[in-house]
Amino acid sequence: MAASDHARPLARRFLLRAGATTAVLATAGCNSFLPSSGPRMEGVVGPATARAGDPGPNSDPSLHYAVLTLDPGVVAAAEADGPGKLFSAGLQGQGAAEVRFGTGDILAITIFETQAGGLFIPVDAGTRPGNFITLPQQQVGRTGMVTIPFAGTVPAVGRTAGELERAIAGRLRQRALEPQVIVSLVERRSANVSVVGDVDQSLRFSLDPGGERLLGAIARAGGTRFAPHETLVTLQRGGVSESAIMAEIVDNPRLNLQLAPDDTIIVSRQQRYFLALGAVGQSASITQLNRRFPFDDRHISLADAVARAGGLQDDRANPSAVFLFRFEHRPMLERMGVATAAFQGNEIPTVYRADLLNPSSMFLTQRFPMRHNDLIFVSNAPSTDLLKFLQVLLPIAQTGYFAAGMQ
Repeated sequence: MAASDHARPLARRFLLRAGATTAVLATAGCNSFLPSSGPRMEGVVGPATARAGDPGPNSDPSLHYAVLTLDPGVVAAAEADGPGKLFSAGLQGQGAAEVRFGTGDILAITIFETQAGGLFIPVDAGTRPGNFITLPQQQVGRTGMVTIPFAGTVPAVGRTAGELERAIAGRLRQRALEPQVIVSLVERRSANVSVVGDVDQSLRFSLDPGGERLLGAIARAGGTRFAPHETLVTLQRGGVSESAIMAEIVDNPRLNLQLAPDDTIIVSRQQRYFLALGAVGQSASITQLNRRFPFDDRHISLADAVARAGGLQDDRANPSAVFLFRFEHRPMLERMGVATAAFQGNEIPTVYRADLLNPSSMFLTQRFPMRHNDLIFVSNAPSTDLLKFLQVLLPIAQTGYFAAGMQ
């Protein structure tokens, strides 16, 4: 009998033993024995604390989360949620602040009397265009006062021009002839607004009496350095800070707020990202080594994000198991019909599932909005484990065959 005839039974026995050993290892701990980039579909959906249409709790996982399948109702609720960062309704409803005199302002004060021979206009003053006197310009001091002859010091800080005029006239009424007063602002050095951060040139300026809006102040500073969709504008007022994305301010006139004295505007870059893991992208592409993708527009959809990540891998992906992980607001889940009693806090771990084998899901993913720090995970198809098993088994079988043939 030839050597090859002896090799065949040996190779066959080696192949059977290697296959049996590999199968035992694979079935005993498939998740650890065979390579994988994340949980399988049943590993995500099975332990869910709540599901749309079946809100009852199942097991008691270490972290409770909800799973929802994308449908028209879920997508409509997500679309109605609107942008993430906006100024509060209280700020949006505030009108132009009435600018009052402050420390450092320079004022011009003119006093009129009904006729000559009064306190300020002597009888022999001669021909004049009017019975008035203009006092030297003066700056509101640190005490907040201005000095008026025969009236003493009069509080000016916190008063409007009309209020200060009436206060001065009241002080002079017993000595001057029916005095009338006009107060003019020569130079404003109070009611300042500061613009700092990622602008062309940080500055500090005084509000005009006619008011100033947020975008006008940023324009004074030379504009922002980055694209509007990745620029965050923070307004500090009265010890409270609120923020909004620059693109939303440009698009919504109600967010172009009226500024108030002592406001501080901070412009900063806040580039938003999403993550894409699992069976996405083309593995042969060097660009797919980066699984963190920036938003390239103000709004992007789930379909945009999957496409940006390179799409689903034909040889690995399970199109019915496209998941999006995020912390969802409790009121949003309640509008989607999820029972939230089992969860604590206002931010609930949530998994959205898109079944791309269903053509209607293709349209739904184009409407579902992405948020900052969303995580997309595409599960492997069930057949992937078989292919991995064969990739492990075949080299062992080939080694056994050649080893047996050499005996």
